[in-house]
Amino acid sequence: MPQTVNAGKRLIAFIITAAVAAGWAAAQSQDPKVLGFKKQFVIEITNPSPLALENHAVILSVTKIRGSIAEDFNTYNYAFFEKKGGDYTLVVTQADDLDKDRYHDEIVLVRTLPPSSTTRLVCYYSPDRSFQLMPAQKAFARSAWEAGGAEAGWESNLAAYKFVHGRIEFYGKLQAGLILKKLPAPKNRPQDWGRDVVEAGESAGLGGLSFWDGGVRIPLFGASAPQAKLTVISPGPVRALVKAEFSGIKAAASDVDVKVFFSAFADSTVSRHEVFITSRLADQVIYGPGIQKLAGETWSLEKDKGFLAVWGKGAQGAGEIGLAAMFSPADFIGMDETAADRSVKLKGPAGAKLTHWVVGAWEQGITSPGAPAAKNWFRKVEGMARRLLVPVKIEYRLK
Repeated sequence: MPQTVNAGKRLIAFIITAAVAAGWAAAQSQDPKVLGFKKQFVIEITNPSPLALENHAVILSVTKIRGSIAEDFNTYNYAFFEKKGGDYTLVVTQADDLDKDRYHDEIVLVRTLPPSSTTRLVCYYSPDRSFQLMPAQKAFARSAWEAGGAEAGWESNLAAYKFVHGRIEFYGKLQAGLILKKLPAPKNRPQDWGRDVVEAGESAGLGGLSFWDGGVRIPLFGASAPQAKLTVISPGPVRALVKAEFSGIKAAASDVDVKVFFSAFADSTVSRHEVFITSRLADQVIYGPGIQKLAGETWSLEKDKGFLAVWGKGAQGAGEIGLAAMFSPADFIGMDETAADRSVKLKGPAGAKLTHWVVGAWEQGITSPGAPAAKNWFRKVEGMARRLLVPVKIEYRLK
């Protein structure tokens, strides 16, 4: 009997491996329970807007799943499927442990959500045992790869970002693919995959953070800024995730702690930044990303549409680039400007998750907006901001 059981386990493992090797794209004609799953529940993702949300990042709370519908949900032995008719199509997902306690906190997937639609996914799981899924990797993150250079990087198959002493910079890609594993590479010299296109100098680059202590701006980048502790939370394959922690920053009222999660999602050009700012005495904080001023620039602030964008010359020899930050218009309270950059000022409750996004484009790469570049870039950013700000609704059900 043990040999029969072990043979069955090997068969299931073989079936799963074969499905993974096929890219998890083929529809299954049978109920996924044939793979050994014992239980199931349903996730409904509603797009209430008239916009198609292409390759939209969906983040599911493991705590909500266990607290509402599946107390015994096992994040080490599950799979999501979309059922149409009698066919089951496997949906690629990723479980992330945000605090490194070996318990997953979130499950990430990327889906295109049609206008005014509800997408229904079925999760099959078993309360015990585990298996490892190995889908095609479209996101990656890593720690420092050269002395004095970037301290961490995160990327999707379409865009790559790096953290350099608190500044955010990005790489231009000539085609889809992951490139951070290939670094270091000679600076200011084209590679087969593309090149470094930003020279941030003393600026915030593409989204370096500041917060305001009264009327005083305290930048979290540059030589005088506090050093961040960086942790690669996840190296993909669906979401690349890096955490930066700034502790004990001196402010007039009390010390301030800042934690930021930087995310890049498969098939997306955007970097999502989730910010947590805590102060012992403050109930509300003012913070925001900065965008570098560029030579020969054209720039636009559309506070009611939720973006600050610039188009101009990038690093030497790179040609023209675009930089942008996107945010909720309800959070906007002003702008702060220096000789090197412009920062939007956003308000939010202390200790809460405060979210904004940054994105870059390179005229020679796959993110090029086409001619006329500046005008098209602003239109593209406006469209991205509209879609990112759609209040997608997630519901958990047993059936």
